[in-house]
Amino acid sequence: MEYVIELLLDLLLETSMSASINTKLPKWVRYVLIILISLFFLSVIGIVFLTAFLIFKESIYAGLIIGVIGLILLISFIFKFKNLYLKRKN
Repeated sequence: MEYVIELLLDLLLETSMSASINTKLPKWVRYVLIILISLFFLSVIGIVFLTAFLIFKESIYAGLIIGVIGLILLISFIFKFKNLYLKRKN
């Protein structure tokens, strides 16, 4: 079951990311795809930060480690978004 979910998410995200940079698609379709992809990744990062906050009450070190992982995910998302969408000249 785990592999099926991984395959479906990989197929869905990779396809939508490659479609969102395809200039043959209308701009409104690309913008919707960019918004959906960004919302998905930001919700996953938000869940990581929420988990860090909830675990911080139990164990300070575990909360800090998960918080740092969330921060690394957020920074990598910002760089990926910037390199993929903002540096392109349309």
